[in-house]
Amino acid sequence: MMPTTQGLSSGRRLGKEAWVIAARDALIEGGIEGVKVDRLANQLKAQRGSFYHHFNNRDSLLQALLQHWLDNNSAIYNAAAKRPLDKARATLSYINTMWLEENEFNPHYDSAIRDWGRTAPSIAAVVRQVDQQRIGILQELFQGMGYSHDTALGRARVAYFHQVGYIALGLNESPQERQQLAAMYLQVLIGHDPSSKITGAKSE
Repeated sequence: MMPTTQGLSSGRRLGKEAWVIAARDALIEGGIEGVKVDRLANQLKAQRGSFYHHFNNRDSLLQALLQHWLDNNSAIYNAAAKRPLDKARATLSYINTMWLEENEFNPHYDSAIRDWGRTAPSIAAVVRQVDQQRIGILQELFQGMGYSHDTALGRARVAYFHQVGYIALGLNESPQERQQLAAMYLQVLIGHDPSSKITGAKSE
């Protein structure tokens, strides 16, 4: 579970991470315009001097925020890329579960960064690069299950676009409903019974 602003600031001297987490929460709640030094200082009950101990200015905070997103919200993909391909189905199942549970992956963080990119071309470029990297990892998983290169790419895109669309729609579902649907989503994304012949698979 990702740390909260209160958990980082309560009863201890503010470190750099507390400011970054506060910036993350502000970004999710109110967009990039909500990430203001004075506003964060008031929220954290901190002096501006504490901020400037860690950051040169607001831009350096935003750079740290972007790096925090890169390090944290792609962690499940980076971990998946290191797993053996003979575990591809289990790995995809794990990613699918993380998407739904919003535990090790924060979809609202992704959405907020994506919204930021709509007004900042440099951020949009980073988001596009991350999207391609994630799709590439999913493609490798589908190839590990036996799909050809092109079919694996198509399924990877469908899987990823499914996840992004799920966030964009803002569906109001209980954890129980999500769990019930998770297996069905995975079966649709994989598209076959593992014991059956795969349409579009590599030829022997």
